[in-house]
Amino acid sequence: MADINDRTQNVSLHDEVNDKPVTTTDLGTKTLLDVNASSDPTQYVLESDYDATGDVVTSAADATLFSFSGAGVIDFVAITCATSSNWEAIIVVDGTEKFRSAMTNLGSVLGLTGGNGEPIWVQTANKQFRWSPQGNAGFTSGFAIKARAIGANVTLTHITLFRELQ
Repeated sequence: MADINDRTQNVSLHDEVNDKPVTTTDLGTKTLLDVNASSDPTQYVLESDYDATGDVVTSAADATLFSFSGAGVIDFVAITCATSSNWEAIIVVDGTEKFRSAMTNLGSVLGLTGGNGEPIWVQTANKQFRWSPQGNAGFTSGFAIKARAIGANVTLTHITLFRELQ
């Protein structure tokens, strides 16, 4: 086996599946390894969960609005309260809490009020939470969308769009 730090030795890469040397492309003074980077769009199936009737959420404990077990990618989450901004949105990915914030912190403190291309924002007097990941929002074992009231109970509706890995 060649030492990768010893530039005097040649290294040969072999495609064991097709039993032939790998292919390369010369680009100026560099030799690049050819890689098949295509992906199969059918490996993901679009899924959604929509609750228009609403879940009553208290301040006693986190309430699960939606959960999914499996692998995939989160595309969009929206949680809405018609009457109050006194609640927290919580996102749990692969069993680990990744996000928790009160709506007033997002809108009034951080100024994430939408319309500026943010991946996460609130709108309508901080009553509506929106998350549209712009990058990797993948999960391997599952995810959950949760919420908790701050003070009085609130009723929340939600929609979640995600792609399940087949």
